[in-house]
Amino acid sequence: MIAWEDRETSTVLLAPPSPPGAPHLGGIYTWALLDAARRTAQHFGGAAHLPQSWNMSSRRLEPTFGDDPEGFARYCQRAVDNAVFTFAGFGIVVSPHAALRDDDASVRAHVQAIVTELANRDIVRYLAAEEKWCLSCRIALPPSAATEHCFTCENPLRLRTTRDWFLPVDLDEVFRRAATVEWVPGFGIRRLRSLIDVHPLIRVGHPQRSLGVPSPLHDGEILDPRLVAALGPSLLRRLGLNGPIVAAAGFDIQRKWLLTLLAANQTGALPTMIVQHGTLLDTAGRKLSRYTGASLADAPADVEPCLVRAALLSSPLGKDFRAVALPTVGASRLREKVLNSLRYIGLQQPRTGGIDLDAACDEWFNEVESHLRNFDMSRAYAGFQRAILSVSSTLIPMIRRQGIASFAATYRRAISLHGIFYGDDPRLPGTPSGLELLDADGRDAAQVRASDRDPS
Repeated sequence: MIAWEDRETSTVLLAPPSPPGAPHLGGIYTWALLDAARRTAQHFGGAAHLPQSWNMSSRRLEPTFGDDPEGFARYCQRAVDNAVFTFAGFGIVVSPHAALRDDDASVRAHVQAIVTELANRDIVRYLAAEEKWCLSCRIALPPSAATEHCFTCENPLRLRTTRDWFLPVDLDEVFRRAATVEWVPGFGIRRLRSLIDVHPLIRVGHPQRSLGVPSPLHDGEILDPRLVAALGPSLLRRLGLNGPIVAAAGFDIQRKWLLTLLAANQTGALPTMIVQHGTLLDTAGRKLSRYTGASLADAPADVEPCLVRAALLSSPLGKDFRAVALPTVGASRLREKVLNSLRYIGLQQPRTGGIDLDAACDEWFNEVESHLRNFDMSRAYAGFQRAILSVSSTLIPMIRRQGIASFAATYRRAISLHGIFYGDDPRLPGTPSGLELLDADGRDAAQVRASDRDPS
């Protein structure tokens, strides 16, 4: 347990739970490494920073380090140092502390006490709510959700009324509290105020989790990780911290955590600053995505981009120095990249010329997957390279017969995919750079661009 009363005033950085579907990425976007750094604070000699994500997903990364806890600790230390250095560039100073652990019984007891107080003050209530339910997966969505099928098992969702412990969200009160907090960048509060489709009830329990903080309101259940993470400010004040608290989060998938943060904590426990690393847009106002060949260089310099997100993404933290040397991590990352890129090709290319593109993508992916199962990274890279070259040499000429516009668009997609994996700054270790794709006529990219300008 930390004796905050004896420490000098310092800033504490809080972060939301990382998306459970992407713990292998290990980047600042998921915050999994910051969470992992907190969990391995004992290896840092008390020099860990304090990001409270309160999520178990980072433990999926730990087995990839096998019996090398010191190596895992160094990996996390480097990630945290890098992130803290990035935040310092925006005037956010995070001082070192011994980390709080959600597997510490005394800490969990404090969290349970805070939730009990919320229930006693009628902030957390036992209510009836209408939700879209998947009965087999026990997944609940708000009735306003656009989807009609479970994203896990794809079975139809059923509308039903259930009684449970919820945190009611008063948007007017949330907006009033948000106005007392400094936002970086400043337009973050405007994005928060643009929320209109918000379910007024946030569930407190999480019936699917087996690890985490036990709920004092449910027998045998775990508190929702978003709620526990959002109660970080109240917990730190309860432990005697008087210094400022900075909360850092994205806006898309983490907006529910932001709402909970502002709704569940007392006024005196609200963070001093909220940093939103948000979504980067290109000059056309579209979301940047590496799977379409976009990069940080495509972000506009003359508008108000989210500079914090750009700095974090461009920092070496995103390179995962330690993880890329591990075959298991490399295989996992390559598999996701292959799958997403081939899905991208399948969704974007027209079904023309008698091409069964779905079957072709399946064949390419199965070849790469077979090598990944054996952690044969060199053959997996070679297999994916052949897939990209096949797009250039086989698919493009067929589409080209239908017109130069379709051909040029398809070729640009192939070049973008190639640049992601084999460009000057490859995203995967051990891949060559500078390889130029050729079409069936042996022309390079420059010649294709010239022909685009001269359709004749």
